[in-house]
Amino acid sequence: MNTKQELLEKLTGIQSSRRSYYKELTVVVDEMKQKNKQLEVINHLTKIQINATWPDVSESIARQLTQLFSFATFILTLHEGGVLRCYTASEPPTQPDGSWECGSFILPLEKHLALQENDLDKRFAERFPHRTTSSVLLISQRNQALGFLTLLHDKKQGLSPEKLQLFRQIAEHAAVSVENMLLYNDLRKKVNLEAQLVQSAKMAALGEMAAGVAHELNSPLTAILGNIQLLQREQELTDYQQMMQDIYQCGVRCKKIIQNLLIFSRQEEFHFEDVHINELVEDALGLIGYQLAVSGVSVRKELSDKPLFVRASRHQIEQIIINLLLNGRDALQDTPQPELTVETSLVQEDDQDWVGLSVTDNGTGIDAELLDQIFQPFFTTKATSKGTGLGLSVSLGIAESHGGSLRVESMAGSFSRFTLLLPILS
Repeated sequence: MNTKQELLEKLTGIQSSRRSYYKELTVVVDEMKQKNKQLEVINHLTKIQINATWPDVSESIARQLTQLFSFATFILTLHEGGVLRCYTASEPPTQPDGSWECGSFILPLEKHLALQENDLDKRFAERFPHRTTSSVLLISQRNQALGFLTLLHDKKQGLSPEKLQLFRQIAEHAAVSVENMLLYNDLRKKVNLEAQLVQSAKMAALGEMAAGVAHELNSPLTAILGNIQLLQREQELTDYQQMMQDIYQCGVRCKKIIQNLLIFSRQEEFHFEDVHINELVEDALGLIGYQLAVSGVSVRKELSDKPLFVRASRHQIEQIIINLLLNGRDALQDTPQPELTVETSLVQEDDQDWVGLSVTDNGTGIDAELLDQIFQPFFTTKATSKGTGLGLSVSLGIAESHGGSLRVESMAGSFSRFTLLLPILS
């Protein structure tokens, strides 16, 4: 059907008999349906969401291509740095719900080597020896290679030259969506990086200011505490003992705030040693166990039997545990049966082993909109007399300085769980 005249001749049957006319008409209708199906597939590929994940994109493209091609597995390959990251999508025959089996793998790529379609087919042939491969390039609008689309067929199947040409045309439209997604991801990374830089600058300035304030307050505060203790020893001032005790308690509280400021600003040096996480839990409970018991809080320990050693500052990790326990105690004030659960375990995440320590309370929980703010310095949901807003921010800084992290899970009115992850000592 190269010209309008040819189409008219086929539809009107001018040069055909009645029998061949209907046969030719059926062929024309089938061709038009096939063209419409191709246009629908192309239209769908141009509407892929830019914030979708690559496995979802791979599955979405595969679902569309099943309308035009017969294949066993579809592979979306992206060129990322020095590797090829491949996302697979296969439709298992035993899944009645229409779900696809998705996976991914990485192929190394030599530097300064332009990978061609034939080269990729050879590498896939080695990885999938019982399949026949058909790969086409994804080319950006700037004529740069973004990756490949690949179909894996049964060994005796493959794409005809006409089908392969159609596959290339589809890849041209899919490349537009893939390029938009790559640009969106790059932009999002830059925005996140800028936000991190701004936050780092704020934290650095705050840490420097905190260190200066802490050092300036240390000297006069030491004089206040020393003199008030001397006055408390004078017998004739017994009528003012309560007032002096209040002064002393407030001074001690200020002293703790200054210590937290110094730790927050990373001005103090600590000794790192090999310690067992269970020992640190026992030491922390030995220090504040009485306070928890007096507050009516029961503590349940679920400590791992495995040798969970970390390379850490004993004092700093104990401070994190104490902060989490005291925060849990404060969250349990209005709970009928207050309970804290301290758990240690081996956590496997991102192909790495971590030592996990979690403190869970059955208290009031934290509102979802506040979860992103609780690690910020001086942010607190407690009353002014009960919290400085430095405990969690200091704990987070200590965790990160040890190569770990501090996370929170919470449900308002139900529970809160803080989890400390530290690199395990092999």
